[in-house]
Amino acid sequence: MTNVTTGAMSCYDSFTDAMAKATDGRITDAPNNSRAAVADPRLVAQLNSPAATDGNTRGVAGESTGTAALAPISIMYKDADYGGDSLIYQGDFDCSGPTDQPDYWVELIQPGWNDEIGSYRAYRNCWLSLFEHRGWTGGSIAYAGNRTDLGILDDKASSIRWS
Repeated sequence: MTNVTTGAMSCYDSFTDAMAKATDGRITDAPNNSRAAVADPRLVAQLNSPAATDGNTRGVAGESTGTAALAPISIMYKDADYGGDSLIYQGDFDCSGPTDQPDYWVELIQPGWNDEIGSYRAYRNCWLSLFEHRGWTGGSIAYAGNRTDLGILDDKASSIRWS
């Protein structure tokens, strides 16, 4: 798990433990299999509900309009169709939606995940765009809420923006 606000990274023995930590203990019963989790409508609803994020959203100018609450903004998967290992990106506010102004960004994906992402699912009103090279350069994939296959950027993404 990586907190995009602080840059802190942590590893967990199970997906259930990672999800509990990513939500500050609000979700403790997530499936232990990350592929099953992305298909679990109950979990998806919890991750996208205001209760999962303490209702925290950002206003028009980007200022926070609620109490900060850590929760997943996306789950990245090493393989297509949400398969393989997973990486949870965690943020402390909801995204403002698909715009030209990113809410979060990672200039270079951490070791072990750089050029390894095969699919993703975003939460908390976030859409994300992947870029081929660090610093949001090279080829890119347009903002989307989820992708089961990254096409030409499969195993080639090095930086991310969430909006």
